[in-house]
Amino acid sequence: MRALLLAGGLVWSACAAAADFPGGVYAPSQELCAAGLAGGIQSIFEQGDTVLTAAGIEGIEYHCDFVQVLEGRRTPGFVVTALCEEPDFAFPDLLAIVPRGEDELQVTSVLDAAGGEPSANSGTYHRCKGLELP
Repeated sequence: MRALLLAGGLVWSACAAAADFPGGVYAPSQELCAAGLAGGIQSIFEQGDTVLTAAGIEGIEYHCDFVQVLEGRRTPGFVVTALCEEPDFAFPDLLAIVPRGEDELQVTSVLDAAGGEPSANSGTYHRCKGLELP
């Protein structure tokens, strides 16, 4: 039974983080990257924005944990199942994350297809070289 649980945990771990998923910290604009480098990651959060890493999307009073990351076979990119939470509300999201240009990721949420306001998770994220989460 222990061996079965361990094997299941290893499979889950492999699914949760695809080997080729881009590393680093990504912000919604180059200006936010510059602000983060000058004043720390908190300066990005204080402007009401988020950052994206291989672990998820982080902000003040908002985050999405990437619980499963699957790499595309023919399309260079990833499908990510995320569990997102803001004060008093949690919800699932399904994201397509595709590299676009050097150090850019295009993120599209399935919530965009529902109509209405675009998801806060969608958009182009730029790699902030030299910036790390605490």
